[in-house]
Amino acid sequence: MEGVEQHEGTVQVQSQSLFFREARPAGGQAARFSVLLLHGIRFSSETWQNLGTLLRLAQAGYRAVAIDLPGLGHSKEAAAPAPIGELVPSSFLAAVVDALDLGPPVVISPSLSGMYSLPFLTAPGSQLRGYVPVAPICTDKISAADYASVKVPLGGR
Repeated sequence: MEGVEQHEGTVQVQSQSLFFREARPAGGQAARFSVLLLHGIRFSSETWQNLGTLLRLAQAGYRAVAIDLPGLGHSKEAAAPAPIGELVPSSFLAAVVDALDLGPPVVISPSLSGMYSLPFLTAPGSQLRGYVPVAPICTDKISAADYASVKVPLGGR
């Protein structure tokens, strides 16, 4: 598509290979900022591609990156850093952000991906520009004090 560059590949995160899809403004045009799209258990980065979300975000001037979480999609061979329903250390998404050079991104986090995003959101000094929760799991595993300390704009308010 004109005006948008699309790419897919793998990135090494904590010694494991994770698959990602990316769309960004074409021609070296600087993106406004990055949007990291996560997914639920029955979905993958392909969902965001098929819905047109990656393309639309790039057309609007954002760098959109969707990853396949460990054990799912094209990242099936990667071991999940925690059992389903348990919180993943915040260092995991921090490593994803660093490996993909996302800067402080907005994270869109549906369903299963809450186990990854909530610890990252509530970590001291969180590297988030914004957070859009879409019925994430594990909300009950974060303390009220940790939620109160969040200094990141939240979607859906």
